[in-house]
Amino acid sequence: MVQADLHDDRRLTAKGRATRDRIVQVAAELILSDGLSALNMDALRKAASVSGSQLAHYFTDKRALIRAIVARQIDVVLDFHRQPKLRALDTFEDFERWIDLNMRYLRRIGYSGTPTYHGLAGQLGKSDNTTRDTLAAGYSQWIELLENAIQRMRDHGVLVAHADPRKLALVIVSAHQGGATLAFTYQAEWPHADAVRFAVNYLRMFASDPAERVPRPPRRSRDRRVKPAAP
Repeated sequence: MVQADLHDDRRLTAKGRATRDRIVQVAAELILSDGLSALNMDALRKAASVSGSQLAHYFTDKRALIRAIVARQIDVVLDFHRQPKLRALDTFEDFERWIDLNMRYLRRIGYSGTPTYHGLAGQLGKSDNTTRDTLAAGYSQWIELLENAIQRMRDHGVLVAHADPRKLALVIVSAHQGGATLAFTYQAEWPHADAVRFAVNYLRMFASDPAERVPRPPRRSRDRRVKPAAP
C-alpha cells in the first residue's frame, strides 16, 4: 500500500495517535455522508474538534488524509480476516464461520454511519489515479490473504489440484463487495447473505471430497423484509 507520505504512528504519543485516529475516522464519516467533494479541511477541523495546526501536523494535504483513510480501512478488513475465531481460514469450517462473522458484523454496524471499504471505494474511486492505486493496493492485500489461505487448502488436499487460489480469492472478494454494496443500497442483509454464501459454495465446487461440494443454503435472519433505502 502507498504509505510513504503518511505520518509515522511509531513517533506519536498515545494522545497524538488518538487524535490522528479521530481525524481519520471523522473524515471517513464525512466522505460517506456528504461525498468527497464536501470534504474540506475547515469542515473536518470543526467536526473532529482539532485546530488547523493539528491537521497540518498529521496530514500535509487532503490527498495524504485520503490515503490514510484507505489505509486505516483496509487494516480493519485484514484484521477481521486474521481474528482468532477464523483460525487460519484454510478449511471449509473456517469459511463457514467467516460467513457467520460477516453477517454478525453487518448487523452490528447497520447500514449507515460506519465507514466500510466498499463504501470508501465507491466514493473515492473517481478522485485521482493515486487514490485509485491506493484502493487497488488495499484490495491486493485482501486478495493475497485469501489466496494464501486457499493455497494452503490445496496443499493440504482439501481442494483439487487444479483449483486456482488467486481466481478463487478474486471471486470471494468480488462477491463480498458486491453483496455488501447491495445490502447498504436495500438496507437489508439478504444481498450480503446471498453473496457470501455464493462465494463459499463456489469454493466448495473445488473440494476434493465430493460430500463437501454440496452447496449450502444461505443463512437467513427472521426478518427478511426489505427496508426502503434512505432518500
